[in-house]
Amino acid sequence: MTGGLGRRYAKALIGLARQEGALATAGEDLLRAAATFTEPDLRSLVLNPGIGAAARRGIVGQIVERLALSPIVGNLIRLLADRDRIDVLPDVGRAYQTLVDRELRRARVSVRSAAALTPAQLAELETLARRLTAAEHVIVSAGVDPDLIGGVTLAAGGTVYDGSVKTQLARLADQMARAGS
Repeated sequence: MTGGLGRRYAKALIGLARQEGALATAGEDLLRAAATFTEPDLRSLVLNPGIGAAARRGIVGQIVERLALSPIVGNLIRLLADRDRIDVLPDVGRAYQTLVDRELRRARVSVRSAAALTPAQLAELETLARRLTAAEHVIVSAGVDPDLIGGVTLAAGGTVYDGSVKTQLARLADQMARAGS
């Protein structure tokens, strides 16, 4: 249920951010706030029903001030605190990011390889990801996974394109097992 609720708050926030020309700033502030409010000690404090609602709202207000968030993000967080829904903040952040990515025709892709990739290889994979996702802009996060043995995997939009040696070997073993049966 919190996913749908988070999306509703994100849609409202994106409307306000669009009006102010602050899509990126609001997104950065929202991610920073979500990371802060998911810190275990703070989370348990602001969600503790044993602490009065007014005191919890005061704590949230102080944190919003210390983080120096934009007014629209600060107001959203205060609203969530007023409604005892601060726990949906991470969902709001994820939904906001998805909505902004869609609006800006941007895709986020994850690349995993057995060894670190060169800038030229990453650029080539970014071009491939742009074609696969039909996005104008691609944000690539790259990581190393030695278990792949060789090759790469590229995850974009819920689809994984697996060109790893590990997967190729597994397919070959499966084909050999079926041929031997």
